[in-house]
Amino acid sequence: MTRYTFDDLLIMNTDVLTCQQAAEAMRMNPGRLIGYARERPELINFPYQLSGCRMKIPRIPFLKFWGFTDEQIKNKAR
Repeated sequence: MTRYTFDDLLIMNTDVLTCQQAAEAMRMNPGRLIGYARERPELINFPYQLSGCRMKIPRIPFLKFWGFTDEQIKNKAR
């Protein structure tokens, strides 16, 4: 099973990440990430949206939170 890395997220051509994609890049369990979003939102410092049991994360703000620059994001995107 292939896991997502930050390099994978950089080359994606999508505006929104799933909880699983973001959690794998962060090396954590997706269920734990959703749990934090519900119960301890102050621990998550990047934008996200919860809708029932789904979590959507804007890709570019997420990558910027992790220290990637606009230049890095533009140069890697497909």
